[in-house]
Amino acid sequence: MNVNVTSNISALSKAIDSFGKQELPFATSKALNVAAFAARNQIVNKTYPNAFDVKNKRFASAMFRVDPSNKRNLTARVFDRLGRDYMVNQAEGGIKQPRGNNIAIPSRAIKRTKSGKVPKARQPRNLLNGKGYKTKLRGGQDVIAQQTGRGAAKRQQVMYILEQRAFIPKRFRFYEDGQRTAQRTFAKAFGRRFRAAQRTSKR
Repeated sequence: MNVNVTSNISALSKAIDSFGKQELPFATSKALNVAAFAARNQIVNKTYPNAFDVKNKRFASAMFRVDPSNKRNLTARVFDRLGRDYMVNQAEGGIKQPRGNNIAIPSRAIKRTKSGKVPKARQPRNLLNGKGYKTKLRGGQDVIAQQTGRGAAKRQQVMYILEQRAFIPKRFRFYEDGQRTAQRTFAKAFGRRFRAAQRTSKR
């Protein structure tokens, strides 16, 4: 998951003198980093909370990091340091195909942790190795279920719905919000950093 910033700096380089060209890499690097941190702040503080029911407010801050640029490497990244595949799915949407025979879609009975993960004991394979079992509902839907309660209160609780594929809606505007914020911020930051670099060099 990356956010890219485009610019016309190559054209600018041809239009300025050699003194200015010496300052371009420094100013560009500084502006890229300002843009990357602005994009991260947008994603952590607004985009992520708007997309998900946030239980752990520190999770997004811990997940998204900035890999800053320098004047020799003019690339700055905003990235998911935890490498969660499901975050890419939420940002891009589309059809998810199963790795095996089915995709196990959690029901409301599956309570996630504060970081949004399914507890290990509640994951499909571990459920099936314990009290869980595969069955069909009356309508023919394949599910993973388990028995809850005792005696007259005993009932079957659906834990996962099994589908051959699943449609994932695009709900996390990581690319759109990050790109817009980075592009807007970079344009302003570059001008300030370039002028500051010129003043410093002249002194």
